[in-house]
Amino acid sequence: METDPHEESSSGVSRRSFLKLTGGAVLVGSAAGRFERLSFLSAAQGVDNPLLEYPNRDWEQVYRDLYAYDDSFTFICAPNDTHMCRLRAFRRNGVVTRIEQNYDGGNYGDPQGNRSTVAWNPRGCPKGYTLHRRVYGPYRAKYPMLRKGWKEWADDGFPSLSDDPDLRTQYRFDARGDDEFVRVTWEESEDYVARGLVAIAETYSGEEGKKRLLDKDGYEPEMLEHWEESGVRTMKFGSSLPVHGVAGKFGLFRFANTLSLLDAHVRGVDEDEAKGASDWSEYTWRGDQAPGFPFVHGLQTTEVDMNDMRHSRLVVMVGKNLVENKMPDSHWFHEIMERGGKIVSIIPEYGAPSSKSDYWIPVRAGLSDTALMLGIAKALIDRDAIDRPFLQRFTDMPLLVRLDTLQRVRADEVFEGYTNGLEPDSPSFTVHGLTEEQYEQIGDRVVYDSRSDGPKAITRDDVGAKLADAGVAPILDWRGEITLADGSTVEAATAFSMYKEHLADYDLDTVVEITDAPKDLVERLIDDIATIKPVAFHVGEGINHYFHATLHNRATYLVAMLVGSIGVPGGGVSTWAGNYKGGIFHGAPWHGPGVGGYVNEDPFHPLMDPAAGYRPAPGAKEGEPGASPIRHTIHGEDTSYWGYGDKPLIVDTPEEGRKVFTGSTHLPRPTKLIWYNNANLINQAKWVYELVKNVNPKVDMIVDQQIEWTGSAEFADVIVPVNSWMEMQTTELAGSCSNPFLQLWKGESTHSTTRATTWRCSRAWPVRSPPRRGTSASRTTTPSPTSRRSTSTGYSTPRSRQRGTRAPTSSMGSTANPVARSSSTAATRGSRSSSRFRTTCPSTPTPDACTGTSTSPRPSISGRT
Repeated sequence: METDPHEESSSGVSRRSFLKLTGGAVLVGSAAGRFERLSFLSAAQGVDNPLLEYPNRDWEQVYRDLYAYDDSFTFICAPNDTHMCRLRAFRRNGVVTRIEQNYDGGNYGDPQGNRSTVAWNPRGCPKGYTLHRRVYGPYRAKYPMLRKGWKEWADDGFPSLSDDPDLRTQYRFDARGDDEFVRVTWEESEDYVARGLVAIAETYSGEEGKKRLLDKDGYEPEMLEHWEESGVRTMKFGSSLPVHGVAGKFGLFRFANTLSLLDAHVRGVDEDEAKGASDWSEYTWRGDQAPGFPFVHGLQTTEVDMNDMRHSRLVVMVGKNLVENKMPDSHWFHEIMERGGKIVSIIPEYGAPSSKSDYWIPVRAGLSDTALMLGIAKALIDRDAIDRPFLQRFTDMPLLVRLDTLQRVRADEVFEGYTNGLEPDSPSFTVHGLTEEQYEQIGDRVVYDSRSDGPKAITRDDVGAKLADAGVAPILDWRGEITLADGSTVEAATAFSMYKEHLADYDLDTVVEITDAPKDLVERLIDDIATIKPVAFHVGEGINHYFHATLHNRATYLVAMLVGSIGVPGGGVSTWAGNYKGGIFHGAPWHGPGVGGYVNEDPFHPLMDPAAGYRPAPGAKEGEPGASPIRHTIHGEDTSYWGYGDKPLIVDTPEEGRKVFTGSTHLPRPTKLIWYNNANLINQAKWVYELVKNVNPKVDMIVDQQIEWTGSAEFADVIVPVNSWMEMQTTELAGSCSNPFLQLWKGESTHSTTRATTWRCSRAWPVRSPPRRGTSASRTTTPSPTSRRSTSTGYSTPRSRQRGTRAPTSSMGSTANPVARSSSTAATRGSRSSSRFRTTCPSTPTPDACTGTSTSPRPSISGRT
């Protein structure tokens, strides 16, 4: 039998009377007799240590219950902090109440039997541990919304905004952020978006579209270089860090490729001529990747995993914050101190990494530390504190350079009748993918051999021990004349010799003057780099944002090369930023097209057999429709052009006239649709006012596909909620830039404690599904302004989220606490949740009844997978 909380307890004082009693005593000074009734608060007689024994300990259960839970599940935190930590969520009454790490970092393995180490624990950070606060928070997007002005434009038949620019004011395209939003059903949102795509494709295709783009909207004529008569090309699709969710985030690029179907329909062209949309790359836009890395080794980036820091004896952070920016993996950094390693921080301000360092070298803000690295390189060479064998065997320092052209000397220039030396079964061809055409263009190189006292040809495979096997002992520091095959002579020098000449200007006093760094600390760093091995350099994303970051990256790599601290445990140059681990999904002739098969599946001939691979059909003739399952119809573009004002770099110069500095292959198209996910573009923009006031008013449709209502949602036309990474109802696959793990996971519902009774089939968007029982396909389920009902999430819909009202933008207090539910609301959760899902499969299906998951998904907040 339940106890009335207002009844008196065994002490004779009820909760209500206790509050009255204590409150009165404080306010009016109650008589001493009242305190006699509070004697139960005094310690029990004869108890010396209440922590060991006490007559009544029932009150402790209250605190134990705080951590009680009904069930739990694991998920990957993707991409809260880009580290893809596996966490465990604990659920009570269908609500996630807390999140912890899963303590299983040592159990990870691969099919080949390789295992991880327990040292990867702990995983996670406060951002992941508090994810449920965002899921249940007041800014969570829960259902589709349309900007009121945009909806009116659509209802009026999408009249051309280019033909009548005044319509942009009428429908408030120039006042996004100040307009209201209207709640619609999922079916309605799909219908509006689909019709919007058709309208944009029709408006900006062909000659009429060209006139609108150039004559009426005033785009630069060069921007139609890759437009190709197709309005679909003006549609831009982007996803931040798609490697953190291959199925969902790369899926938006797949959709862009599928829109070639729309182009074929609108322009009436054959499938071979159909064009897909434009896909946005974000590397230049974000500026987080190290742009100088490809200059050094030809790869997008290359670095160690975080666990390699256990081997580092000296760690030099250049503009890098391994304490706060790598929160889940900062313990690797901290362990360096425990293992007796030395830490140096090079950064203008004294912050978290500096406080953990053995010494901090403050430098002038900007890229003054480029000069610092060059000064260190000069000092190492001058003191002969360099690893000459490493430089000779693994770098291009011994290669000869013509001083008249500053080009590397080619072997066929020096040796008459020379033929390239690589064999067909060379690793360059069989492993690296080098083609014969590329090899003809590159050729072989020349070094000055100490054994023969003359020039000698080497191939790109003559590296490391193979160089000695070829009988070559290159001289590192050489300058002189060489005789070419035609009998002429040219002056040449090794790259190392040229570096010495270049570094002559970077003496210690000059470096200190440029950087403002303390001279004694710079000397100390030079000594440490020369004597402590291995040394690891960590370059920050902030550095990579600068225009000349290429030079900074190369200068840092130069120091690491000089001391031979590359390719050894605990060494190297690392930045841990960007999307480069997407390389694990790249294609190759021996294993298939990688993620490109998923993104570029032929929309005109999709693979209908689940067991089929992305390979040409047996017996198919090349070039015939459907012969290859891959049809790449999208055209890449960098987001930065939109961020720059939706235009390429074009300058009208006084002497040479109009100059186009953007390469012809990189020219952007006009932007008429922006559809993005996993990115708050407005918040991340560098020039928000320009975009909001001058660029986006010319954009006909902006779709924001996010978990929460962000600043970008405020300036969008269509809001499409998505599930968070702990609610995903289908399997997802992801990698990370800081660890070697390729992880698959599937989330859980965060609200329902019972299996949903309705299933959803996978279907091709935007085909309409059958209307729900008792409703029409176009009917809205929005509550009236005077009534508030519980949604499938189990808590009341705030007034600010109802039709015709603005979404919350500032006051979190305007929304009721979603966790504070009444028992009646929780009791009806199961019945309400099923009403949010369209019944497109049997209510009790078998795994064969649908083309999606074979397990019953639990409902999520947004009601969408």
